[in-house]
Amino acid sequence: MKISTRTTAGYTEHVMEVEDRCLVFDGDLVELNQDDYTAMQRIHAYLLNDSLMIASWLSDRRGPVRYKFEVLYPLDQVLPVNIKDRGNTKNAFKVLIFPDTRVFMAPTAKSKQDWLDEIERTKANKVTVDKQNVERAQQQHQRERQVSLSKEDSLESTNPFGEDDDSLNPFMEAQPPSLGPPEWVLELPEDLDEAIAQRDFEKAVKLVDSGREYFDSSPKTPAYSEMRRALESRVKSLVEVLQAELRVTPDRSLQGGPRAARRATTLLVKLNKSSQACELFLGHRGGILKAGLKRLRLEGKTVLYVRQLCSIFFHNLLETAREFTKAFFSNPSCTSAFVVWAHGEVNNFASMFSRHVFTTQSALTTVAECVRRADRHCQQLADIGLDLTFALHILLLRDVEKWICDGRDKLVEAVKLRGQEDTWKTLKYENKEQLNKFIEDMNDIGIASIEKYVMDDLCVGLTDNTVQFSRAFLSYLEDMLRLFWPETERLINESLTAIFSAQLRHCQVSLTEPLFKNEVPAIRRNSAFLLDVILTLGEHRYAEEVGHTHPSLPSLHALRPALTGEATSASTTSSSAPTISKYESNFI
Repeated sequence: MKISTRTTAGYTEHVMEVEDRCLVFDGDLVELNQDDYTAMQRIHAYLLNDSLMIASWLSDRRGPVRYKFEVLYPLDQVLPVNIKDRGNTKNAFKVLIFPDTRVFMAPTAKSKQDWLDEIERTKANKVTVDKQNVERAQQQHQRERQVSLSKEDSLESTNPFGEDDDSLNPFMEAQPPSLGPPEWVLELPEDLDEAIAQRDFEKAVKLVDSGREYFDSSPKTPAYSEMRRALESRVKSLVEVLQAELRVTPDRSLQGGPRAARRATTLLVKLNKSSQACELFLGHRGGILKAGLKRLRLEGKTVLYVRQLCSIFFHNLLETAREFTKAFFSNPSCTSAFVVWAHGEVNNFASMFSRHVFTTQSALTTVAECVRRADRHCQQLADIGLDLTFALHILLLRDVEKWICDGRDKLVEAVKLRGQEDTWKTLKYENKEQLNKFIEDMNDIGIASIEKYVMDDLCVGLTDNTVQFSRAFLSYLEDMLRLFWPETERLINESLTAIFSAQLRHCQVSLTEPLFKNEVPAIRRNSAFLLDVILTLGEHRYAEEVGHTHPSLPSLHALRPALTGEATSASTTSSSAPTISKYESNFI
């Protein structure tokens, strides 16, 4: 019985191209939902001698075509299962088609039983036919081998030089003697189905490797080719199951971490699916990272949030890099995909980081601490050969430069405002406790020699303006050292020089101001403090952190004679003072 193309639309040509394929049984069925057994669609099923074809009913058909081809299942993958009648569900049966399950309802009880019986009978007939084909292939191979051996004997007897047959016909393919496929080869499809169903994927891959190795050396006969196709159809199912292990879906748990994904990844690589394994592995790791960051909540201080953000992100990135190296150590071509993925994740991290750190509510010290922490975490990746520091710097550079400039501008403006209100009166405290508290505060910011500026029991020879500037400048310096990158070095150097120059300019102007004629000794004392203590401390701190001296701060020491009165005349004072650069004059 042949399949009628007048009643079935779709891609049925390939179904009819197979030689000796014929129709055994067919009929109308209703497909049911396997969860609640509600009707889904009307179909027509065709049981062929080697497969089961499903066609869906065309409700708006025109002409003689009534059904549309849907799918063709190899018969050895089909397993019918009876379903007992319950409620309104009657005459139903289940067809297990790995890895899917479909439920159908027949119009009558007899029709249902016919379907179950015909499928089982046809499967049994197919097994018998397959064995007969294998036996015929074995007999044919033995006959061919005997003919080949007889030809070899004939050639040896007629070859006066005693040369091997290979020298007479170098194009002859030598085939190993065989008595046909062993029993394990015949049972290979069923063993694979069982291993996949039991999720014993390692065993399944070993069976695939053994089967492929056997068929690579077996004769290229139709029977062996059919068995090879049956094996590859199972391989396709195995690959789909392994890929499903790595796919990220809303209803799938990601608690397993990278080691859970390594198993499926390694097996896909062994099945020569490295590119798919790489893509799914990175997608799986991206899903884990996204889930971890989603659970992060902004609670408390920004620095605490950034600490948790960096810990989650960079730990995941480091762990992914290590697991990727283990899974794809023999596939270096996949490394570029990992680098692209890592750069994309760094972009996402920089976006989250910027939204929470570079806000109007954040202080410069907070921003500097957060940037420093992210930078240090990123540098740890270089230990495994993944250096993303430059990429992170480029993403954050614009905001970092903005905060450096804003901090500089605020300090320069503060110097101007305090200078307008400065009377150059030295500090006086009401009691010893207040004085000791001041000395302790100065020691905390690194000024250890502040005691020599104490003039008597309760008086310090420094002004409030000088003390406030010293605290602000040293604090800004520490922030800049946290933000010190090769990309920000020039801007930081110029900003530090501009701020200190602005304060020294205030001292220069005050020395020439008639209003402060009686305060000249205090002005010179404070100027010496700024140059000898604050500037020197800043230079040492800069060199200690950066590794080299500041390019322009040391030149400000040349102003000392003019500011402290060591110059002999006004002309000498004027000539000894270095010219303030055009850049610095913009802030003075």
